[in-house]
Amino acid sequence: MPPSRPPRPTPRVDAVTAAGTDFRVVSLGELLPEISARPGHRSWDATSVTLLPPRLGRSYLRPADCRVAVASTAGSPVGLLPLQRGTAGRLPPLPAGSWPEIAAFFPVDHADVLFVGGCVDLVAGTAVASELTEEERHTVRRGLVDLAWREALREGLVPLALHVRDSEVADFLGPGRRAAQIGVTSLLRLPADGSDAAYLAGLGQNGRRTLLKDRRQVAGAGLRSEVLPAADLTAAAADLVVAVKRRHGVEEHPRLVRARLERWAADPVGERVAFSVSDATGPVAVTFGCVRGTCLEIYETGLAAAHPHRHEAYVESLFQAPIAFAQARGITEIDLGLDATTPKTRRGATLAPTWAVGPDQ
Repeated sequence: MPPSRPPRPTPRVDAVTAAGTDFRVVSLGELLPEISARPGHRSWDATSVTLLPPRLGRSYLRPADCRVAVASTAGSPVGLLPLQRGTAGRLPPLPAGSWPEIAAFFPVDHADVLFVGGCVDLVAGTAVASELTEEERHTVRRGLVDLAWREALREGLVPLALHVRDSEVADFLGPGRRAAQIGVTSLLRLPADGSDAAYLAGLGQNGRRTLLKDRRQVAGAGLRSEVLPAADLTAAAADLVVAVKRRHGVEEHPRLVRARLERWAADPVGERVAFSVSDATGPVAVTFGCVRGTCLEIYETGLAAAHPHRHEAYVESLFQAPIAFAQARGITEIDLGLDATTPKTRRGATLAPTWAVGPDQ
């Protein structure tokens, strides 16, 4: 049965009047000094580290194509929504099999698209000030998206949000918009006390059997597992990431992958780590992740195309090592990202849909 469409929010009064909040669209050049002028002034919440304010100035974005919808109260930003102009001949990365669900949203010329919420790292969404109440968050998000939609239509562009998380999609909907599911994301929740026994107990019989089998197989494979700063593994991991992409029908040049990993590892937001699994000749699997508060967000996994212990290296790099790391650090959530849902749910992850939101044509 196809997934049900999320409910549309009921008609609402204008957010500016209802909440005393000012909404505007500014360039990156205008916003970044405003944010950086308040060091330590405000913390932010977002569904991904990609959406947090310090990432708005990342050097590989072209400022001419990027703007930000800003919500402010008393002259201080409380909500941010990146807006990115499409580029002719290029599409943002799409999950395998998702193209039929979103093809109808795209105009012939992709330069006519305004990506609402950005189009980097397979997520679109907002960043809101941590101190806002749940009601205030909804008001801010809806006001930002409404403004972005008006801005796109005013400029003759097609507004489109890709990979909106399920927790935010209702705030992206409104009159003249529709949502289509384009993927599934996996979230692994861990006991707050870091107890491995409590984690295993929560898996059920089949889950425990899978985890204990994983651990026996990894222990018998003679592989070395270690957690390192992400920057230490970008060169070694590039070919492994290329091998995974190729296995899924995507071709990327190792140099481009290495450059992308280096940019990601050097990003100042969060703690960037790599879970490396090696044999005597070098890494067999590497998984990159970012720690933010009590969440570990998985970014990318690389895996050798052929190896006698390929499965064991994969299981250790993506599951066992991150879980042990999280338990030791008091991390309670591991965002395992999109796709490959079967191995993730077998180890305790829960699933939630991700959405494309575009014009209701």
